[in-house]
Amino acid sequence: MRARRLELGLTQERLAVQAGMTQGALSRMECGRGVPTLPLLERLAVALSSNLLISVSPYGGVHVVFKALPR
Repeated sequence: MRARRLELGLTQERLAVQAGMTQGALSRMECGRGVPTLPLLERLAVALSSNLLISVSPYGGVHVVFKALPR
């Protein structure tokens, strides 16, 4: 998420506003300390103009990627 945010030139504060969350919550998520809900991830994907890709491993790993929409 951080990489995509920086690619778009967005501050944490701006992205948080666009996604309807606090800057502190966004900061925690970027540091891997927050557990977002699916609706929040969807709002972040919209704010980041990205596809949301989620993979779940049978061994407990979850990987979330925001990939730029194709032009």
